[in-house]
Amino acid sequence: MASGGFDWSATPLGPEAQWSDELRAAVAAALHPPAAMVSPAPAPAAAAALTPAVILDALFTAAPLGIGVWDRDLRFVRVNATLAAMNGVAPEAHVGHRPGDILPGVGELDTVMERWRHILSTGEPWLDVELRGRTPAAPDEERIWSEQFFPIRAGAEIVGIGAAISDVTERRRVEEALRSSEALFRQFAAASSDILWVRNTATDEFEFLSPAVAKLFGGTARISTDGGAYKWLDGVVPEDREATAETLAQVRRGRSIVHDYRIRIPGSGKIRWIRNTAFPLRDDQGVIRRIGGIVQDVTDERDAAQRLTVLIGELQHRTRNVMGVVQAMVETTLASSGGLDDFADTFGARMETLARVQNLLTRLDGRERISFDELLLCELSAVGARPEDDPRVTLDGPERVPLRSGGIQTLALAIHELMTNSLKYGALGQPDARLHIHWWLAPPPTADERGRLHIDWRERGVAMPAGAADRVGQGRELIEHALPYQLHADTGFTLTDDGVHCTIVLPVSHAIDRATSS
Repeated sequence: MASGGFDWSATPLGPEAQWSDELRAAVAAALHPPAAMVSPAPAPAAAAALTPAVILDALFTAAPLGIGVWDRDLRFVRVNATLAAMNGVAPEAHVGHRPGDILPGVGELDTVMERWRHILSTGEPWLDVELRGRTPAAPDEERIWSEQFFPIRAGAEIVGIGAAISDVTERRRVEEALRSSEALFRQFAAASSDILWVRNTATDEFEFLSPAVAKLFGGTARISTDGGAYKWLDGVVPEDREATAETLAQVRRGRSIVHDYRIRIPGSGKIRWIRNTAFPLRDDQGVIRRIGGIVQDVTDERDAAQRLTVLIGELQHRTRNVMGVVQAMVETTLASSGGLDDFADTFGARMETLARVQNLLTRLDGRERISFDELLLCELSAVGARPEDDPRVTLDGPERVPLRSGGIQTLALAIHELMTNSLKYGALGQPDARLHIHWWLAPPPTADERGRLHIDWRERGVAMPAGAADRVGQGRELIEHALPYQLHADTGFTLTDDGVHCTIVLPVSHAIDRATSS
């Protein structure tokens, strides 16, 4: 009990029930000083002298907050040293003056005077009043005070007004800084696509979750740790749950950790990869009261990295294929060339074919494949033999039949050799001859096998040169030996009386859904 058992209603402080918390604390401090300051128990005569008036004087002297008393004319009667220091005016200089005379820099004094008159007429205290202004103690700085005003009675008569005053300037500045900092933090959190979170280590409850949580978990998802609509740890896939819990336990022990794990989204059931950057949050004494973190949805990032790994592997595979094709092409071209000029022309034309294939491959996206009609039209364009450019050429077959990427350079070289032979000796080199290329896709015999592309190259009306049937060139070697070996193709090459008839049957890519039946 702060009052020490006295009846304060007859003193200037008024009934104890009307005291503010600050006044109650000040009286308690005066009546119950720290043990080191306590003198031996007084004799009975000294105890009898410990009257409310004596205690009130002690309170005025020792109280850690400002105390003032005004008469009914609203003039200072008494102030303690603490209030005098707040105002920057000696205690005796206050006496007989109204607040406006001593403190003209304090705002809203007219309103204060009106409320004081209300206290004098009704006896109702006016508590938790915040005033701002400047005093002689700090003329260039605005200060903030929290004030408790109460009536002072002499018996049943209200004879004046008392006040307990605290300077709360620094507290308010800290609170304002905290509010400003919190507002900036919330703006940052609202704008971030990542989830920001803070959890209390004592209760395990989330104290803060940024709005981005709604985007990941759904607009109505409510995340909690015990009995909420969505228990976050239950949402972690079973394979990752133990490691995730251990990670947070390490953060509680003071470690900062970046950890990836998978979660199942409530409602949709989709699996997403989460990257959680978690860290301890310490108080002023260095104790970990909270832990926080930043959560990113890295599903797309991980998928992209996986696709990149696949693409790099495929690039390496294609590079090895190209190097093998080039090496074989050099050897066979050298063996069949009549001299360096012949080698340069033939080898250059074949390298241009490889370059065109590589250009097609580099334009693919992800798991796309080059289609047979793309490859064929590319090679026909290189010699100006597309049907719209050369009426001797007719094409018949479905679009977008996907070819396997492995060995596609060899198929392109085979088509190039057929074109070269046709330009030199066949349909593309004779005005009255015709070239008809027909292809179709045969479905796979079983679900485990690939569909097979049938290609039929047929020339008609060609005046065959003497000895043509006995000549075996590199193009024929490619078709009859390289294609079966590298592409598991079935091939046929025949020199008829009026031109070349070549057939190629080879497995296609599993992505046959791109193909359109003829």
